[in-house]
Amino acid sequence: MLHLMLAGVLIGAVVLLWLPLFSELLCIFARRRVPPARSRIGQVPRLLFLVPAHNEELMIEGCVRSVLDMSYPADARHLVVIADNCTDATARLAAEQGAVSLERVDADFAGKPRAIAWALSQMDLGEWDACVIVDADSTVAPGFASGLAELAPLNDIVFQPNNLVLNEFESWLTRLGGLLCRCRFHVTFPLKQSAGLNCPIGNGMGIGTNLLIRDGWRSVSITEDSELYAVYTEAGVQIRHASAADIFSQESRSLQEGAIQRRRWLAGRIRVIQDWGVRIIRSPRIGWHQKLDVFVELGLCNPILLLIIGLGVAAISLLTLPGGPGEWIAFLAVASVSNLVVATILAILRHPQPWRTLSAFFMLPAYVGWRLVVVLGTLFTLRDTTWRRTARRPPQVASAVPMTNPPV
Repeated sequence: MLHLMLAGVLIGAVVLLWLPLFSELLCIFARRRVPPARSRIGQVPRLLFLVPAHNEELMIEGCVRSVLDMSYPADARHLVVIADNCTDATARLAAEQGAVSLERVDADFAGKPRAIAWALSQMDLGEWDACVIVDADSTVAPGFASGLAELAPLNDIVFQPNNLVLNEFESWLTRLGGLLCRCRFHVTFPLKQSAGLNCPIGNGMGIGTNLLIRDGWRSVSITEDSELYAVYTEAGVQIRHASAADIFSQESRSLQEGAIQRRRWLAGRIRVIQDWGVRIIRSPRIGWHQKLDVFVELGLCNPILLLIIGLGVAAISLLTLPGGPGEWIAFLAVASVSNLVVATILAILRHPQPWRTLSAFFMLPAYVGWRLVVVLGTLFTLRDTTWRRTARRPPQVASAVPMTNPPV
């Protein structure tokens, strides 16, 4: 009886492990060519860039310069920095670099989502086609806006550019983080796009102004990107991948710094599932594949966690279940991460420094152990919704190499 119960638990774990792979296999079979939409002849999309910033004097100048230096018509873009409850020189430095600087003082309702909502309420959104949210610790590629414009018209869609790592080649930790981003944005996201699925959003996301005028800003949580992904997907709004637009942000340089971000992201996604899971399942505006993919993205998208669970299930199966059943369960558990292996190989083949990046895999056991500790710590502190700032360091020259992403 005990073996039967254990086998049932392990089979259930294997089913969960197979959901991401199953969703990607469906994407492959559902691939279709989506004809590119174009804006009206002779016009380029008018883009409003918002940079929410809280005490970002170390990073704000580089961010503002990168946006203003883009190869895009100056009269078709507008940059606003929201200095939210700042006690440093963020507002002054942003203005000196040429951005419009809005200073907000509201200690009772601080935070990025509320700062964005406050700024949007003061603007005539009808003058713009889309609003693009750029984190203050980021820089954009010179062709960033032009890459977004390839998805035009933008007024009624949400879109996400490639979110890559600025300091990718700095250490083994940043190399692994950079490789993960390349896997997602160079392999997984184009696959979702080709199957007509929504792409998750984050730094650099854009929202069509028709949506903002109609519904307003729709998130006040500490992980507004995950919440907006669920909100717009449930409503049947299209979220496109801007594969020709690159934005770069700094990866954490230590495990301690990275743990702060990962705990916030994981706790936020869990909360979004709790708040929006039932509504997504019941939504008549999206199909079952999209519903499945939302839950995969919010709950099962981390490759390291999937690897930990897959290998753990395989080991337990071989050690506790005799003969064929244990071997089959172990085989299926290991096979469930085959999509991760394929995505990694594809990303390495296109990588500008493949061999040095592969050498970072020698540190993978330490990375895996760290991620496991972060997950356990997050699960025990889910009720803690305090926003904790990631440490900032002086910006460095971008080491990530912008790439033209070949179609998958």
